[in-house]
Amino acid sequence: MAGIPKEINDVLDTYFHYFDLKLPNLIDSFYLYGSITLSAFKNGFSDIDFIAVVKRKVSEADVKILRDIHKDMQRKFPNTILDGWYIFKEDLQSLNEEGKLCIRFNDGQFQGLNIFEQNSIDVFQLKTYGITVRGLNFDNVDISVNWDTLLSNMRNNLNSYWLSWLNNCKKFPTVNYLSLIVSLRSIEWGVLGVSRIYYTLKEKDITSKVGAGEYALKSVPKRWHKIINESLRLRTDHKKSYYKSIFTRRKDAIDYMEFIIRECNKIR
Repeated sequence: MAGIPKEINDVLDTYFHYFDLKLPNLIDSFYLYGSITLSAFKNGFSDIDFIAVVKRKVSEADVKILRDIHKDMQRKFPNTILDGWYIFKEDLQSLNEEGKLCIRFNDGQFQGLNIFEQNSIDVFQLKTYGITVRGLNFDNVDISVNWDTLLSNMRNNLNSYWLSWLNNCKKFPTVNYLSLIVSLRSIEWGVLGVSRIYYTLKEKDITSKVGAGEYALKSVPKRWHKIINESLRLRTDHKKSYYKSIFTRRKDAIDYMEFIIRECNKIR
């Protein structure tokens, strides 16, 4: 697995070792996408985003073993989360715009069957930047992305998930309200999360959280630079906060996210 950082290779070596022991010959192909492929992986903060193509339908007994494998991986590598999909080979080859129900693991936990959509940012990342770890090179997988549909899906996500998340941050005493006061992670999640969508809608491409923050610094009024730089602190190891008041920081984060959502909705 040349070109992949050593700490990721160590995780994947253990992951495949568990599969060889517990579910031999299940995985047909294995692909990486996300921060690893954008040269933005930060150990302890970034997930390992993957798609595993399996040779056969996964049974309930298989799911139980998958749960155990991910639980063991989380125990062995507590700071590195395996976040991905298990997709039956025939389903990957016959994806349509409605997508297919596939096994999903997120935050180290089994999330049940979720829809894996052809016109998704995941597939776009795989086609454009993905790394083939095992099996057929993804360039040779017969799947394409309709960019117009992808952008429409992203706008829907912006005005559903992100708007709901932001509105929840304004409601006292919700967890999000309190988290946005005390947690730099929440600030980073919100500010850089909507910034990534802004970048994609403007540039018709995908970038990392750091890339999105750096792009925003060049693209939005200086009024917002302070909160963007604050949000980049986790990713750039800048220790000192740009703010003296956590309440001012919270307000700037909310105001910036509202601004970016408005700007995103203007882009066509």
